[in-house]
Amino acid sequence: MGLGRVSWAVLGAMLGAGCVEPQPQTLTLPRADDQDEKVRQAMVEFNEARFQEECAAIDLAVAMTGLPAETLPGGVLIQHGTTAPAMQKGLRGWQAARGDLVIWAWEAYTLDGSLLTSGADEFEVDRGAVPRAFHEAAQSLGHDVEADVWSPSVSAFGVRGVPGEISPFTPVRLHVRQTRSVQDTAWWGAVQRGVLDEAFWLKNAVQSMKRPGQLVEVSEGVWVQVHSEHNRPLEPKQNVLLRIRTATLDASMERETQMEWKVGTQDQLVPALEQALSSLPSAHTSTIWCTSAMAFGDQGSPDAGIVPHTPLRFEVEVVL
Repeated sequence: MGLGRVSWAVLGAMLGAGCVEPQPQTLTLPRADDQDEKVRQAMVEFNEARFQEECAAIDLAVAMTGLPAETLPGGVLIQHGTTAPAMQKGLRGWQAARGDLVIWAWEAYTLDGSLLTSGADEFEVDRGAVPRAFHEAAQSLGHDVEADVWSPSVSAFGVRGVPGEISPFTPVRLHVRQTRSVQDTAWWGAVQRGVLDEAFWLKNAVQSMKRPGQLVEVSEGVWVQVHSEHNRPLEPKQNVLLRIRTATLDASMERETQMEWKVGTQDQLVPALEQALSSLPSAHTSTIWCTSAMAFGDQGSPDAGIVPHTPLRFEVEVVL
């Protein structure tokens, strides 16, 4: 029997092993999964090292301010600013919690104080699509307050940054002003129960609306925004046609009416309309916001579906 390609050494081994043919041995190479795991592990170690470096840099920058800071999850530090003096009953002691709607007006700076960018966001705390630092800090803040929020990149704008404005992996200082969103239904209930000052709430509501044009406060509790004007202002005792769309600010009621009005005639219009049209006689189309005291008061208007303590919005067109 010819041995062919089998060597004598192999044959001797076979014989020495009781003539049992050896099993083939697989060449040991790293699996793709193992390679991926090593890469992931290296990235974790790299990011952990970067995170620690950023936190150390933040600690140093905060220490240089000489002001105390509170530590939050995600490596975030917060320095509380001043609370606006206009806090009213119903907001005193309020602090944002998970699910609340808040508005952030913010500016982002490098740790050495260079302005990077700014923005304004309305978001639901712990749920909205904003950086994690926003959520962590929001829950430490109340209404109409300012703070400095120091954040490592992982809790701020992360690996992507903000194209053209914030580079990837940039730790930042955020100077923020937080207000409670007027879209928060808890406000509305407090207003209608008479717990919250309507004029204060309405001012926050109107000023937070993103509408083009200048707002004018013609009296306490009455805000007007003119959209278009007539060439000539209204004159006393002039007869005009008013087309009015009345709505509650929570959109639970809306109706349209029209009426003739002799300019200057009292007790024919609710006080808000009368004051607005008298103060801005050139207005052709305008929006008027008012407290219930300048509309239907604490009695409301049951026939019109307006309950007591209801702030209103009027869309008005003056037809000459």
